[in-house]
Amino acid sequence: MKNWVANTKLNTLLDDGSRNLNGEQVRRLLIEYCERYQEIYPFEILEKPLAYLTQHIYSDKSYEIAHTELSIAATEYCISLNEVAEALLELIDTKHPTMAQAKKVINHIFEAYSCNESPEEFIEREDAYLCEKLSSITG
Repeated sequence: MKNWVANTKLNTLLDDGSRNLNGEQVRRLLIEYCERYQEIYPFEILEKPLAYLTQHIYSDKSYEIAHTELSIAATEYCISLNEVAEALLELIDTKHPTMAQAKKVINHIFEAYSCNESPEEFIEREDAYLCEKLSSITG
């Protein structure tokens, strides 16, 4: 997979060690970002896993259902779906993602965007969006 994040302002922000990032806040931001993609390019199979991640209704059964549906989605014959599912699989088991994990999740979503839009259409827009969101949680 291409490293979409490498030459972005976001990459610089994430690499800036002086920022005091709260892992749980970063996780919520990343889940919201996956949800944003889902709103633009929806996949029915992602609805329950996203509900599980956003509504904070945690039980063993709901976790198993969400994880199973994400695992299925990650192997479907649709690259953009695979990428979003992989991003969510990274987040479902991680409460405090590292900056490397955050970049990996974002890269999966950028890869999904690349299936529907040219890089010229989405890179700058999504980079600005994520920089703004990241700045809002770091003060």
